[in-house]
Amino acid sequence: MLDFLVSPIAINPWLIISIALIYALINLRYRHHFLLRWIHFIPTLLHEFGHALFCQLTGGKVEDIVIVTSRHERRETRRTGFAVTTTRGNFNQFMTVLGGYLFPPLMLIAGILCLQYSYPVIFWTLLIIVFSYYFLKTSRKWLPLIITIVLATFIYFLTAHPQYQYELMNDIIYQLITSVLLADTLLSSLTITAVYFKEHHPDWDGALLGRMTRLPVFIYYLLFIAVHLGALYVAIQLII
Repeated sequence: MLDFLVSPIAINPWLIISIALIYALINLRYRHHFLLRWIHFIPTLLHEFGHALFCQLTGGKVEDIVIVTSRHERRETRRTGFAVTTTRGNFNQFMTVLGGYLFPPLMLIAGILCLQYSYPVIFWTLLIIVFSYYFLKTSRKWLPLIITIVLATFIYFLTAHPQYQYELMNDIIYQLITSVLLADTLLSSLTITAVYFKEHHPDWDGALLGRMTRLPVFIYYLLFIAVHLGALYVAIQLII
């Protein structure tokens, strides 16, 4: 019934894994570089959208979503992005905080499954929904406006040269996005571990959940690590 949505993709598993590893290694050394801040836009947006989605699904309200692109602001706030929410009750607050680290691994698996079963249009649609929601909610409209102009220019190019649509959208860009999400899942695991064992940052999601539930933060550390490493394992198994 959905045959019209099918677009077979020439998957190159080792290219995806290699790009992911190279990106992860470069990110560890030059995480504040201008280009990396822009590449990291998608994982950051998915993380903040996870907070927003879980908030709204459990009865809360999302006031704003901000992706921090300024190097100075990132260093001052130690944030790559944040969602401003109004929660109603403890459960809503709990789910809002929980959603941030859970959503990007879920999107990674969704992307890989769409890749495997040749339904890339489903993953593209999910990304469009996430970006549209961000555009509507964010108070800093200039960033999504720039991205919208770039995307519109890109879509115009594809319309003018339809012979490139398949190769660019699926064979190249789709797998690059998959590589970035794969790398970010690994990097998030390292970040969570560093924050828990070395930095003891009081405002990271696991610490907030620990204070809310009065459970050891280690439980939430294990939960987030299990989700990320599990997603990595499943993704690599599906790819290869």
